[in-house]
Amino acid sequence: MEAIKSFLSGRKTYIVAFLMVLVSVISAVTGDVSWAEVLESEGLFILLNGLGLGTLRAGVAKAQEGQ
Repeated sequence: MEAIKSFLSGRKTYIVAFLMVLVSVISAVTGDVSWAEVLESEGLFILLNGLGLGTLRAGVAKAQEGQ
């Protein structure tokens, strides 16, 4: 269990962000929704939230390295 905890340390936010982007892209690619619907619906919101979350976490990691 400790090995899993140490592996996930500092990576959980990146994983969530990746999955958010992945869900949006898969929905559009599989034909669940069209790209137009992704851009006009919650799909874009989820996609942008995922990208923003990943960017925010990267910024926090970079700021922590500078201390």
